[in-house]
Amino acid sequence: MARFQSCRGFGLVENLVVIGVMAMGILMAMPFAGTMIRRAEGVGAINTIRATLASARLQAIKTGANVVVVISKSSNNGIHLEPFRDKADLTATSSGDANCLQEGGEPSLNPVDIDTHVHLWQYGGSKDDLATGAPFDGYVVNGAVNADLTNRIVFLPTGGIAAPQEANSGLPQPTAPFGRGIYFADVTGKNFFRVTISNTIASGARVDKYVPGKGYVSDAWGWQ
Repeated sequence: MARFQSCRGFGLVENLVVIGVMAMGILMAMPFAGTMIRRAEGVGAINTIRATLASARLQAIKTGANVVVVISKSSNNGIHLEPFRDKADLTATSSGDANCLQEGGEPSLNPVDIDTHVHLWQYGGSKDDLATGAPFDGYVVNGAVNADLTNRIVFLPTGGIAAPQEANSGLPQPTAPFGRGIYFADVTGKNFFRVTISNTIASGARVDKYVPGKGYVSDAWGWQ
């Protein structure tokens, strides 16, 4: 007659050891997972912003009209980009010829909302601050600077952009004051970025990241 050897299951102590090892593994993996999530959100925001701006620039060249991208906050404090074609200025080649306003008969061109885990945020400034997060302020209309025309990028049929006039909209610098660009960060404030919009089509939109002690730089940076 065959004899069967009984199998003993894990005891309480063994189960507790296994659970403890699994818990330690999860705790060790959490910081890495958080970094990967923030990286994915940041890359997604960068790609969406650059694609929207590139499309707006191309539309300006193809249609011979100014294309304006208005930067604002969405209802849940995410980043909202609203491009439109300024039909009244079909031959505009400078900021003095543009009114920069979305009027009747000027529908939006594929507006986008950026991931809500990414916010307008310049390093050293306040989270969700539109004034410092999108410093493209003041444009020449009818020979005078209209200071109410804020937070918008004006792409010209030449492929360039109309230069904003206010002091805070100056060309980006490595250290404060920073100036022209779209500034954003992940919701935790661990990674700060600037998408710099060039005056010419040749340079496109450059991505810089804030590195302590260096300011916003275009290379030699990692993710937190």
